[in-house]
Amino acid sequence: MGILSRATRNISRRKTRSLLVIVVLSFALAMLITIPPSITASKATTQKTISALTEATQSVNATVTAVATQIDCHLPAVSVPNAGPDNQTIVEQPLINMTDYSNLTSIPDVTNVIPIFDQTVYNGSFAYDVYGIPLDNASLLNMYPLLLPSNITSGRNLQAGDSGVVVLQERVADHFNVTIGGTVNILNQTFQVVGVEGYTALNETAAYMNLNDAQTITNNTGNVTDFKVFANNVTTVEDVASKISIMYPKLSVSIAASLVDSVIQMQTQTNEELQMAQASMSQIQSTGTMEIAVVTLVVAAIVMFIMLYTVRERTREIGTLKALGASSLAILGQFMIEGVLLSLIAGLVGILIGTVGATSLANLLLPHPTQAGNSTVSTAGVSIGSASSASISVTLTSELVLLGLGVAVLLGALGSLYPAWRAARTRPAEAMRYD
Repeated sequence: MGILSRATRNISRRKTRSLLVIVVLSFALAMLITIPPSITASKATTQKTISALTEATQSVNATVTAVATQIDCHLPAVSVPNAGPDNQTIVEQPLINMTDYSNLTSIPDVTNVIPIFDQTVYNGSFAYDVYGIPLDNASLLNMYPLLLPSNITSGRNLQAGDSGVVVLQERVADHFNVTIGGTVNILNQTFQVVGVEGYTALNETAAYMNLNDAQTITNNTGNVTDFKVFANNVTTVEDVASKISIMYPKLSVSIAASLVDSVIQMQTQTNEELQMAQASMSQIQSTGTMEIAVVTLVVAAIVMFIMLYTVRERTREIGTLKALGASSLAILGQFMIEGVLLSLIAGLVGILIGTVGATSLANLLLPHPTQAGNSTVSTAGVSIGSASSASISVTLTSELVLLGLGVAVLLGALGSLYPAWRAARTRPAEAMRYD
């Protein structure tokens, strides 16, 4: 009888033991072929998070610079009795003649002076702001996006060159019962609605439009209510604000210190999330590598232990075979083939388990990759969605299946090598005396 036949018969004679060994080995080999693609999928998910957080960090940094260098300048608000509906007292922002304050641009360390028009108007008893923004310079809008409405829920935002169009805060849109593409009459002027702004922390009820349009419909050409002055960097903001106060003592000059603190806090959060994602990637790699090493050793150790036990319990059989003329090479080959067959069968079952349950095994074996939340920037600050754990999806490739079979055969051979060598060295006389 050939060594292959004897090896196959010996496996089938010990069905319970062989089945237990195959079950244990198959799960171990399923883990072994699942871990590498799981690491790749997890790292890809985490890399997307790192890229998203890096982009968010850049956005936050730009916002920090814009907010931290911003100085708000306006005349003190005044109370006007009997000016509102039902003759109630209202608070108005006095107008500023743009020409009178043209020297703001000449102050050292000032990079830009942006005029803003913000005046409350009434439609019956409903009050809202006509908010004018200069839209003639695209580079300024790109540099200071906080000038524009921040939470566009439908349609689009204002953009350079717009005129005769308006973005409505959602309560204003509801009041006029108008949607995107419709028209609205504001102070006897028709505007097309191109966007709707949702809720913001500032909670403004406003109609946003081109500065020239806002000045025209309110008969205030050449006048504004605010100047947003931007210093060249954070370290010069206080000095610039002081110079503005000296040059124009009637102006109220303020720095958005609380807003800066809020934005910086969000920047810190973003950096922490980025570090978490990077640490997650390192942990996934190290955990996966360790698991591969452990599973490889466990598979080889199981095969070696079982084969050593098999050699021990079949010592008399080995002696008989040698007495009948079986060579040491034949004995060695028989036990090597037996170990390889066990591993090969376990490998096939392991591939089946891995194919069906690769995703479940991946999410069970490895730390979940970090997934970034959504990031938003508003005029009240920056909000970075907190990172969270994400599940991954894993699919085994044909190359990985073949590699798994090869690994199973290799580990079976390596695990059987020493027991087979011991069996081949057994002397017939000693084996026949073994009880």
